[in-house]
Amino acid sequence: MERSRKIVLISHCLLNVNAKVEGLATVPAASIDLITGLMKMGVGIVQLPCVEQDMCGIRRWGQVEEQLNHPNFRKRCHELLTPIINQIKDFLDNGYKICGIIGIDGSPSCGVNITCSGDWYGEIGEAYNVLEKAKTVREKKSPGVMIQVLKEMLVEEKINVEFFAVNEAAQDENVKNILHELKILSN
Repeated sequence: MERSRKIVLISHCLLNVNAKVEGLATVPAASIDLITGLMKMGVGIVQLPCVEQDMCGIRRWGQVEEQLNHPNFRKRCHELLTPIINQIKDFLDNGYKICGIIGIDGSPSCGVNITCSGDWYGEIGEAYNVLEKAKTVREKKSPGVMIQVLKEMLVEEKINVEFFAVNEAAQDENVKNILHELKILSN
């Protein structure tokens, strides 16, 4: 049986856009160019968990890093990522190559270089200054909470993996660059 022995881990919503906060999907189902590109390269795909959906469900509001960066959310990230870390260790112990981890910049959970940040909290409605709070939401140069936890867990295990980020504002060009970099790393 022929195997490439090459693996990439990707954010949940790159394979299942239905897990995203309502209104944020930029494609109907999945990042087709990324997924087919990886498959054509012969790279296996491990889907990371969607901690936001796990904790808050599909009917959640958009959130910022400050809302998610608390002990219970980080603990849940650790719990959901533990089997992933064990899988990575098993692959590595058996001669496989982890070519990279692909997150989504701007996500409060899965951002690699950029997360969504702001003074966003409290009750929603005109009487609660929601419009003023919404004006504080911005991009921040920092990983999202789940990526922070994943990086910490990889360091604990002394596993070095390259991280990549899909930027949905320029997804076509961005995906081409990621696939090019992965092609170099996977050889």
